[in-house]
Amino acid sequence: MGIEFDPELSSELSACLGCGGCNIPCPIFNAEDRLESSGMRSRVKVLSMLSKGSIELTESVLRHIFTCANCGLCNNYCPVNLNPFDLVMRARSSFIDMGYVPLVTVSIRDSFRRSGSPIGDVVKGNWLPPDFQPKEGADVLLFAGCWMHRATEVALNVMKILEKISENFTTIGPNEPCSGAMLYTLGERDLANESKEKLLNMILDISPRTVVSGCPLTTRVYKDLGFIDLTSYMLNSIRSGRLKINSQKDRGLSVLPIPSCSDESSLKTLLMSLRGVKVLDPPEWLRCDCGFTLMYREERERFSNWVQRVLSVAGALGANQVVVEDVGCYTMLMDVLETKSRIKGIKIAHISSVILEFMK
Repeated sequence: MGIEFDPELSSELSACLGCGGCNIPCPIFNAEDRLESSGMRSRVKVLSMLSKGSIELTESVLRHIFTCANCGLCNNYCPVNLNPFDLVMRARSSFIDMGYVPLVTVSIRDSFRRSGSPIGDVVKGNWLPPDFQPKEGADVLLFAGCWMHRATEVALNVMKILEKISENFTTIGPNEPCSGAMLYTLGERDLANESKEKLLNMILDISPRTVVSGCPLTTRVYKDLGFIDLTSYMLNSIRSGRLKINSQKDRGLSVLPIPSCSDESSLKTLLMSLRGVKVLDPPEWLRCDCGFTLMYREERERFSNWVQRVLSVAGALGANQVVVEDVGCYTMLMDVLETKSRIKGIKIAHISSVILEFMK
């Protein structure tokens, strides 16, 4: 099958130097012993060859273009500012517009159309009272995100923390729609925009002063929404004194953080504000959020390889705890580890449970 991108995209793909800078932060590239076909450079090269007609589009080529970790970290490493991940997202959208939908994304698209969530069937708001109704005009509204609805223990932890920060707190509840951010990264712009618009309308009806997002991918992809990510909100609340932290007890924690893929992640800073916590420096590729969902669902062996590499790094650095910022990443990781909270002497925790332990 032939392919033809718009001239601007083709020109930008041709401008790639092929230096491999985009491979440096790539989670899959690093988890798979720096195999060239695992990194972003190979994807940009394939797209460039497609645009020039040097190769034909096949299902295996299409699958390769769609199955990265969707972290976007490569955008920060391109010396000529091509933003490789943005190029890939634009190409994905072009493929879909031309009718070329990869089989690897079908289950995610079908899940969204069936249940309104790309991660599969989810019972939303099951941690809330049966008669729950959103509180209009609340100071703080939590946009939980799809994965938090599945991770009930995390949702309950987050609720306890936010209720300590503000008495005038609410969430959307069982009717909360997906933001569409995951679909957006996969090129499904129409479906993504419809879901985003539905979410915006619900938030406008509630009219909160602040929206806190439990989904870092949403905050990263939709900067125009003005959401504040949960970690930054907790950090700001500690600094302002609205969230009281017990600083008297030294817990002797040596923590390896797994930040979300956002450039503005506050996870390390938040952990460093806790007394008795030694925060280790993760390698640049050690980030994760909901963008990993496709790899988790359709390329489980690859995701498992990444998890094992994380544990290997944690052991080598002497960590006794791994703290994950993104609830989706935490849930996927725990599923691969068969819900064991401690592996080889290393405890796995979501940031919400850590903050609860330190709260007065």
